[in-house]
Amino acid sequence: MLALSGALRRSLTATYLAGSSNLTHHLLRGRSGRRDFSRVVVVAALRCGNGITSGAHLQCAALRKLGVETDLLDATPALRNPLFRIPHRPGSAYVFHSGGPQTANLIASVMPHAAHAFRVAYWAWELPDPPLDWTGCDRDVAEIWTPSSFSKASLTQLFSRPMEVVPHYIPRQPPRERKKGAPFTVLVMADSRSSWSRKNPEGALRAFRAAFGSSPAARLVLKLGGRPGQCDALEAALGELLRDGNIEIVRDHLDDAGLARLYRDADVFLSLHRSEGYGLPLNEAMAHGMPVVATGWSGNLDFMSIADSCLVPYRITPVGDAASIYSGSTWAEPDLAAAAAALQRLAGDPDYYAGIAAAAHRRAEEATPRFPFVTRYGVAEADASHGS
Repeated sequence: MLALSGALRRSLTATYLAGSSNLTHHLLRGRSGRRDFSRVVVVAALRCGNGITSGAHLQCAALRKLGVETDLLDATPALRNPLFRIPHRPGSAYVFHSGGPQTANLIASVMPHAAHAFRVAYWAWELPDPPLDWTGCDRDVAEIWTPSSFSKASLTQLFSRPMEVVPHYIPRQPPRERKKGAPFTVLVMADSRSSWSRKNPEGALRAFRAAFGSSPAARLVLKLGGRPGQCDALEAALGELLRDGNIEIVRDHLDDAGLARLYRDADVFLSLHRSEGYGLPLNEAMAHGMPVVATGWSGNLDFMSIADSCLVPYRITPVGDAASIYSGSTWAEPDLAAAAAALQRLAGDPDYYAGIAAAAHRRAEEATPRFPFVTRYGVAEADASHGS
């Protein structure tokens, strides 16, 4: 019954979003502005508090760092109301952070100004095959940006609009230091809205158990996000793995300061994901000078290598998602024994740990904001590369 209810909910949502898209397309009547990024308005459903909204905040900050006049607008009500409008000062360009089917609702929220501006969709996708239910979602944008080459390779199979890789820019943070005498702390993050199967917290727990068992000299902090009922169900399903006292579960919503404390208090970030469109928390951990043990496949390879991270080997398998968020493609099954060995080495070899931590922090230090346009401030990539 729960599966049927979920399928019915997804069907009703798709029907609603399709109707909203047709309404927005009719209101736009094919109008668009020239490619002008002198004033950028970033639009997202900020109250969703997910990776998409984090990316929108980061992009706004990166544009401002370059000197581009930028505003960030919250279009959350537009997801349920296609007539919702946001009073704002018009932009010359609008960048919409969302999934493909929600883009039209975000465009509608900044009408009528968006009809006369350059419109960009900022989309990420987590599988090597594109989401077929996004077909046609690009009809009211002139350009698509995506955070990784992995995501671009997937989306270009479905869309012919000019597409650019515009990675998240995460400023380097003060390097964290290991606390002497404290348990070796492994941080894992997962959100039900991104699919437990894709994020694979169970695999991370099993690798931790294989590495350290119930030893009090190590602990794992599992940060869970998403719907409370789904978090309850996951904890129940993982009951045996959570039984010992060296596992801590964090379910509270954390602001930026709370999230930064979580990174500073951990010694290593562990992500045994099956696929990532980018892998924002992995990059954030590296920006804090934290070694990352992660599946060596998908979008995170744009900012991770064997020189600065512990990349876990894998085998490619058909997608099997218990939540039915993802299907009809392939993803990676990480080697849990290899992940456990990497954790043990980081915990037991201080010189190796220090080298990986320094290399991760250096990688973050060398990153710069990248956007596919030239500004009068002389920063960003040349238009000559546009559309290549």
